[in-house]
Amino acid sequence: MYLLAPTLSSSSGSALPALFASCPPSHMFEPGPYSILNRFGTFVYKGTVFAAVGFAAGLVGTAISNGLIKMRKKMDPSFETPNKAPPTILNAVTWAMHMGLSSNFRYQTLNGIEFLLAKGLPPFVFKTSVVVLRCVNNILGGMSFVILARMTGSQSVGEAKPEKVIDGLAAEKEKLISEDLQGSDASYK
Repeated sequence: MYLLAPTLSSSSGSALPALFASCPPSHMFEPGPYSILNRFGTFVYKGTVFAAVGFAAGLVGTAISNGLIKMRKKMDPSFETPNKAPPTILNAVTWAMHMGLSSNFRYQTLNGIEFLLAKGLPPFVFKTSVVVLRCVNNILGGMSFVILARMTGSQSVGEAKPEKVIDGLAAEKEKLISEDLQGSDASYK
């Protein structure tokens, strides 16, 4: 997230590429004499930046996660993951799509709503509404990523096979019964 945070150097002057030089530098609802095309340019530019950061973070994060799982399997050969590890590139592309589309859209919308609320609400109510909006934003972001990841196939829900569940339950039942019987034999002695 550090890569997406505005910095002091980027806020002084226009650090946007020439194609987007006349666009609002922060978000598309930023006050100023910007046309609809300029505001859409900000959406496209920020979407590209968010997608690039999403791809890089997805690539690094998935590679680290898969590496840790492999390390755990080497240390504990009996360890089995509940789900299949996602393919690194596909997961990184999914993160890029999520960040470029969903996160960018929510970022732009959130800034627009906060801009409107700041004008009409007392400071305490405004700050409280910002906290609530950002919490809702996090929930929506998580839900939208899960939906997108399932649509792209980068993450899937592993369904347990019924016979394995039944076999596991039967083994657990037998273990509990044998422990109970051993415990009851000890109480009579």
